Amino acid sequence: MALNFLLDLLFPKFCFGCHKIGTYLCSSCQGKIVFTTTPLCPLCEKPSPFGFTHPRCKTPFGIDGMVVLGDYSGILRQMVHFLKYKNVFSLGETLIDLFSTQPSFWFPKFDFLTPIPLHRSRLLERGYNQAAILAKILSMKKNWRYQEDILIRKLPTTPQMSISDTNTRRKNIKGAFVLKETKMVENKIIGLVDDVATTGATIFEGARVLKRNGAKMVWGIVLARSLPNFSI
Repeated sequence: MALNFLLDLLFPKFCFGCHKIGTYLCSSCQGKIVFTTTPLCPLCEKPSPFGFTHPRCKTPFGIDGMVVLGDYSGILRQMVHFLKYKNVFSLGETLIDLFSTQPSFWFPKFDFLTPIPLHRSRLLERGYNQAAILAKILSMKKNWRYQEDILIRKLPTTPQMSISDTNTRRKNIKGAFVLKETKMVENKIIGLVDDVATTGATIFEGARVLKRNGAKMVWGIVLARSLPNFSI
């Protein structure tokens, strides 16, 4: 608490929209964020109740649904960038709190949340995993269990953001994850957390590994994705 107070004095918060001092997001600028208003199937990105994967899109080891806070643009994109690359860890709570401001979001009753992991070399380079920060905060807010190191990233893949082609992204992430211990996921309903799902390749691959090893249901939870016009 004292540390947060000191950090606010040394590095005061400013609104990402209007630069007002004292908050990362004022109420006026929050209205500029393009929130998800029509939940979508994570695979075909057509409307689907609560974000469930359509039966026609489902595969035996595929993701079961996805919750997306909003469109990867404008203020939300800036905030995600600062959390991911600028070490502004306290942004995580502001971003997670936005889920409670919108009536369209629904979550299954998860057994636990777990983050998409970074490879050890990337974690050493960056110093933290932004997905873990988000998953910890959301688990605390929702009173869900948090489990780290369920998935292990065994391959130091090329950053997905630097690859534009969808098929290349899928090939890049294929086989990147392994499971630490099968018993931890058997018959569990798991929330898999990441900051951004552009094509979804990374979170789909993580879900595939969890489902192949016995998870009952896996949902993605992400802050941002590029949304079709009819969903916003």
